[in-house]
Amino acid sequence: MNTPETTFGALEKTRALLSNPTPLHQDCGHLCGASCCRGEGAENRGGMLLYPGEETLYVPLPEGFAITRDTSVMPEGRLLTCRGSCFRGDRPLACRLFPLAVFLEEGGEPTLALDPRAWPVCPLMPSGMDGLSPEFVGAAAEAAQVLAGAPGTREFLIRQTAHIRWLHRPLWESGAVS
Repeated sequence: MNTPETTFGALEKTRALLSNPTPLHQDCGHLCGASCCRGEGAENRGGMLLYPGEETLYVPLPEGFAITRDTSVMPEGRLLTCRGSCFRGDRPLACRLFPLAVFLEEGGEPTLALDPRAWPVCPLMPSGMDGLSPEFVGAAAEAAQVLAGAPGTREFLIRQTAHIRWLHRPLWESGAVS
């Protein structure tokens, strides 16, 4: 019998799947000075949105990490920031998936694609999915299936997909251009 994963069980399983495989067979942070781990602007803003329930894995909070409220995707959303470098085992799921994102439309199956939010910081983007390690893409695809199977993370993925699509809509569709 195929039973859905619990949200916490799905998080544990996907974090384990992505504990070792990385986008390249080497540390891709050497290509860009770990720009995905750096904040933006004078306020050093940046960070990764935590998946529902993932904040419980950060008690106690590792040194140099902070969690703040972020309602951009979910009303109870949490954003994790760090000082710019950390142990791989401390990284949130969004960091482990980067530069990929799991897309999920209402009633659909999850798809894995390059996250358009990564274009400003990730030099791997022009190479597309084919430029990423097959082991990494395979682990991320398996993680996407697990996440979509847990009700709590499924809802998050649907909302995150809508949010990413809204952020990257053509300007002429937003009403901002007259």
